[in-house]
Amino acid sequence: MREVHNSFVGRTFLRSVWAYDYEAFKGSEDEKSLEKRLVQWASRVDLKETSAEGPFVEEFFRRTWGYIHTGQEGSDATHTLYPKFPIPGAGAKGGPGEADLAIGYFTKDKSDQVPQVLCEFKDIKSALDAPQKSRKGGLSPVKQCLNYLSNARLGMFGNEPMLPQWGIVTDMNEFRLYWHDRAPQQFLRFYIRQPDLYSPGLLKVDGTLDVDE
Repeated sequence: MREVHNSFVGRTFLRSVWAYDYEAFKGSEDEKSLEKRLVQWASRVDLKETSAEGPFVEEFFRRTWGYIHTGQEGSDATHTLYPKFPIPGAGAKGGPGEADLAIGYFTKDKSDQVPQVLCEFKDIKSALDAPQKSRKGGLSPVKQCLNYLSNARLGMFGNEPMLPQWGIVTDMNEFRLYWHDRAPQQFLRFYIRQPDLYSPGLLKVDGTLDVDE
């Protein structure tokens, strides 16, 4: 199914990189387990952001993508999760802000905490491009996340070994991946549960699995 938005990378390129991995994954027990988890998640009772955030991080960032939390065993040698990551200048009136989740290589040195991914979570009833009445200036969830990225890069020259580059914005059904250099016009998007017939997702509008490749 074709994407209806402007993505910074196409399916042809993704297939050229991941074709062998996908063929190995297709039809495997790992794929069946993932499908089962996604179907269960899509059929859950829709909760508020604060109620669903913990299970959401556990289901996707830990069980599906394999990340562990900062401070857990083995976290010194890999990229880890950092919930409620503080970002100076990204809050109201220029005060400190807080991303829902960050991914990065976080050391014990608190002066050297550079996130590479910043995440903004919303509940299923939140429109990702709509202004939020609860936010000063009416920032949308997308603009809020990109604001975090911009503020996290303040004081950097651009040639550092690690930079805040990526933003993930989600209502826990729609996932968007933004690259700082091409945001907000271009992004990758995936739905678990299709909102309409024109959007890609694991589950079609009628509830059946979408097996198109």
